[in-house]
Amino acid sequence: MKKRIISGLLAVMTLLPLKADEGMWPMTLLSKIQDRMQAQGLQLSAEDIYSINNSSVKDAVVRLMTKQGRMFCSGEIISSEGLFLTNHHCGYGAIQALATPQDNILTNGFWAMSKEQERPANFNIGLLRKIEDVTSQVLNGTEINGDEAARTQAINDNIKATQAALLEALGEDKGNYSVEISSFYNGNQYLAMFYEVYRDIRLVGTPPENVGKFGGETDNWRWPRHTCDFSMFRIYAGANNKPADYSSENAPFAPAHHLPVSLAGAQEGDYAMTIGYPGRTTRYTYSEGIRYLGGKERPMRVQVRRDIMDIYESYMKADKDIRLMYADKLAGIGNYWNKFNGEAHDLSKPGMYERRKAAEKAFEEWVRSTGQEAVYGDVTGLFDEAYGILNKVGLYQVYLQDGIANSQAMLLALRASGLGAMLADKAQAEAAKTMAGQMAAGVDEAFAEFYGPIEQAVLEQVLKHIVEDLDNSYLPQSLLDLATKYKRDYKAMAAALWAKSVFSSKEKYAAFLAKPSAKALNKDLLYVIVRDYYNALRDPSGLGGMYADANGKIDRATRLFMSAQIQMAGDQVFAPDANATMRLSYGTIKSYEARDAVSYSYFTTSRGINEKFVPADFEFDAPDELMSLIKNKDFGRYADADGELHTCFLSNNDITGGNSGSPVINGKGELIGIAFDGNWEAISSDFAFLPEVQRTISVDIRYVMFIVDKLGGAGYLLDEMDVR
Repeated sequence: MKKRIISGLLAVMTLLPLKADEGMWPMTLLSKIQDRMQAQGLQLSAEDIYSINNSSVKDAVVRLMTKQGRMFCSGEIISSEGLFLTNHHCGYGAIQALATPQDNILTNGFWAMSKEQERPANFNIGLLRKIEDVTSQVLNGTEINGDEAARTQAINDNIKATQAALLEALGEDKGNYSVEISSFYNGNQYLAMFYEVYRDIRLVGTPPENVGKFGGETDNWRWPRHTCDFSMFRIYAGANNKPADYSSENAPFAPAHHLPVSLAGAQEGDYAMTIGYPGRTTRYTYSEGIRYLGGKERPMRVQVRRDIMDIYESYMKADKDIRLMYADKLAGIGNYWNKFNGEAHDLSKPGMYERRKAAEKAFEEWVRSTGQEAVYGDVTGLFDEAYGILNKVGLYQVYLQDGIANSQAMLLALRASGLGAMLADKAQAEAAKTMAGQMAAGVDEAFAEFYGPIEQAVLEQVLKHIVEDLDNSYLPQSLLDLATKYKRDYKAMAAALWAKSVFSSKEKYAAFLAKPSAKALNKDLLYVIVRDYYNALRDPSGLGGMYADANGKIDRATRLFMSAQIQMAGDQVFAPDANATMRLSYGTIKSYEARDAVSYSYFTTSRGINEKFVPADFEFDAPDELMSLIKNKDFGRYADADGELHTCFLSNNDITGGNSGSPVINGKGELIGIAFDGNWEAISSDFAFLPEVQRTISVDIRYVMFIVDKLGGAGYLLDEMDVR
C-alpha cells in the first residue's frame, strides 16, 4: 500500500511546478522562495521587495485601473515626482482619447516640455499597501464538501461582510481605497488586497505610433521584436500626498519608492524579475477542457475576431481619420485574436491532453490509496459531465462575448435591456427616466468609435456566425424568423435591421433616449434579437440552467482538486494561478531554440528596425528622424558596450496578460526593461509552463531612454530619474 501511495503521489505531482523559475508568486510567499531567487543572482531580500512597514520595491509598482475599477495593465514609478512607465499599448486608449484629427498625438507622438503641458488621462492607478489573509472569515460556516450552491452563497455573503468591515476600519481613508478579496488556489485561500487609488493621472509622453507599435499585428507575440512599447504618465496628489480628483492645485505624487534606471544593460544568465498584475492563468485545466478549448472554443473565437478585424482594416487603410477612430478597437481585438489563434494550435497538438489525462488517472489512484473517496471521489466525474455540457452548448456564450460584444450596435442594444425592462413596468417609470438620462449623458462616448459602414458590416458577420455556426434549436425565434425571411442573406438582414434600429446612429439613439418608450424598443428588431439571445443564455430551464450546472461542477471539481494538490505538496510551496493580484516572477536573461535549426539570440538591435522598415507601411513604417539616428549610429550613452542600440531582450520570466507594462528588474533592484509580450512558441503558457521555450519579451530601458531623449527631445525628464 505504501508503495502505491508514493507512486500515485509522484505522478500527481507532475502537475505542480517543479522548476525553480516557474510561477507567478504572491507577495506573501516571497520569504519561502528568497533562497531560490538569491541563488540565481538576486541581491535583495524578500523584505526589500515586499514590506508593509518600510518602503520596498512593491511601492514602485502600479496597477492601472479604469475609472470603474477594472485592472488592465501594470507599470512602474521611476522618479520621486510620480513619473511612471507602462506599455504604449496600455496607454493606447488614453492617448487615443486625447488625440484629434487636428492634433493627432497617437500618430505623431507627444512630449510635455513642462508639467503644465501634461494632459489628464482617463484612468486611475492603484498602489498596493498591504495584504491580509481573510480565509477564516470567508470560509466561516462552510464545509469542504457541503452543498455547492449554499456554500457559494455563504462565501459571497462572507466576502461582502468582510470587505465592508475592512473598508470601515480604514476610517477617513476609506474613500481613497479599494479593498479586493481574491481567491487563491481555486477557493482554498482568500487574501484581501488594499489598494490606495490615485485618480489624477496625466500623460507626460508617448512615442509616435509607428515607434510604440512598430511591427503591428504581424510581429505581435513574435520574436525578434523591435517595438519601443512604452508610454509615460505622472501621478498627481492632493493635500498630504493623498489621492484627489483632477485639479490644477494638485502636486506630483511623492512615492515611497521609485526604481532606479540602469543603462548598464544585461547579459545572458543575469538575474531578471518582473513584478506586476498578471490577469488569469488556468494551469490545472482538466484534460477534457483542454480538448474543448483547443478543438472548438478557441477556433471559433479566432474566426469571429478575424472577420471583424478584416472589416476594420479595409476601412482603416483607406482613411487616416477612420484609422485613428478604430485604432484602439483593432488593437484590443487583435491582441487576443493572435493569442487565441496560437492557443487553438497548441492545445490541439498531441501532448498536453495526454499528460493531463495521465496525471488525473494518478490522482484517482491517490484518492483510492488514501481512502479519501468521500471528499475527492467525484472530482473527475464532475469534470467529465461539465465539459459534456459545454461541448454541446458552450459556443453560445462565446458568440455573446466575441460576436455581440464586438458589434457596437448590438452591444448598445444589449446595454439597453435593463432600460427596456424598466420601461415595461409602469411602477418603474421614474427609475426608467433616470436611467435614460444617465445613458444620454454617455452618448458621445458610446459613439466616439463608431463608423456606420463598419458597424453595419460587423453586424452582418456576427449574424452570419451565430446562425450558421450554432445549433439553431437554442436560437431565439425572432432571429430564426428573420433568417428565414431573408433566406439567410446576411447582408440584406443587416441592412434591414440597420435601417430601422435606434442603435445604428448617434442621432437616432439620442432621440430615443430623449423620449424612451417600451413600444419603440419592442419595434426595434435589432434590440429584440439581442435581448432574446441574451435571455436565452439566462433561461434556467434552457441554456442558463445548463451553464449553471456546468460552471458549478467545474468550480467544485477544481476547488477539490486543488485542495488535494495542497495536501500532496506537503512542505513544497507552489504558486497559485494568476488572479489579477500582484505577483513576482524570477528567472534569467535567456535565449532559446524555437524549433529545429532555429535559434534566437536574447536581444535585438536597431539594425532590425532598418531591416524591417517599409516606408508608409501600415505596420513597418518609422519616423525619418529615427531612421536617420540609426543610420548615423547616433545612440549617445544609450548604446551597449558592443556599440549597438539594443532594442528588446528575452528572459524566462513567467508572465501573462495584465503583466503588460511590468518592470523587469535586475538583481540590484534596478529597472532594465519593460515587459510587453510573450513568444509564439509558448503562447499556450496560461495552461502550462514550457521552460525550454517560454520567454518574456521586454523593451530595453536604454531604447526607451533613447527615444525620450534623442527622438522626443525630452531629455530633461531623465534629470528627475535615478539613472545609473
